Amino acid sequence: MSLELKNHFSLSSSSDVQVICKILETIGITYFNYIKIYNDGSRELLTNNASWIEHFYKNSLYKSVGTIDIEYLLPKGYFLWSELKTDDLIYTHGREFFNIDNGVSFVSKQKNSTTLYIFASTRDNYLINNFYVRNIDLLKRFILFFQDKAAYLMTAAEKNKIYLPEKQIIKNRECKNIILSEMIRQKFFEETTIERFFIPNCETNVYLTKREAECAAYMLDGATAKQIGKLLSISYRTVESHLNQIKEKMNCTSKEKLIDFLLSSNIQDVLIYKERK
Repeated sequence: MSLELKNHFSLSSSSDVQVICKILETIGITYFNYIKIYNDGSRELLTNNASWIEHFYKNSLYKSVGTIDIEYLLPKGYFLWSELKTDDLIYTHGREFFNIDNGVSFVSKQKNSTTLYIFASTRDNYLINNFYVRNIDLLKRFILFFQDKAAYLMTAAEKNKIYLPEKQIIKNRECKNIILSEMIRQKFFEETTIERFFIPNCETNVYLTKREAECAAYMLDGATAKQIGKLLSISYRTVESHLNQIKEKMNCTSKEKLIDFLLSSNIQDVLIYKERK
């Protein structure tokens, strides 16, 4: 059953999204899509390519295997499209009819929803896959930029959700592979014990101790000193002491500057695994 989205906010807002996404063109990215999928299948959506989204829902591509895998079966993280089944209808239609290809999808899991940030280029720009890997920090920064600049659009999208005419059929085709991948990741973390976490891109040999790294990891996840203390079974004053020690090492005068420094170093991508997966 097809879904007509003519005059829907997800399409009419695309010109505003295009303005925000203009900077992406300077790094070879021509397609962007934000979608938040709730547990009941409804979704809020923003895109810079209204024609493709209209085609996607009109042709019921939300039922394709590739769509189901991305929307429901991938764990959190980011995934190059080349890792996925690019012979699926969602990819072939995008590639052949709209010149959308060579992409990367960011997946964020919440209790009641899954959020996707999707970037892509053209089908002839296969070299951009190397760019993604080497400059993933730029895409992470753009996601934060988009959340800031498109806040009013995201609020409106929440009030103008897309409701599918029928439920998607979710089969655990990829679940075993994904679970295995997570097991391998956890085992890798466990078998690469690190006592000193050297800060990337730092001119001096500055490093965090294992406990400092744990505190930094949870702080970057948004946890308070009391929450971190509970997670690590230490007092919140000890946590505060570790965070102050980190600030001194990084020569940061405030917690905000410390967070900015650690984020710019991308150290959060390699810090303690544990419950942060």
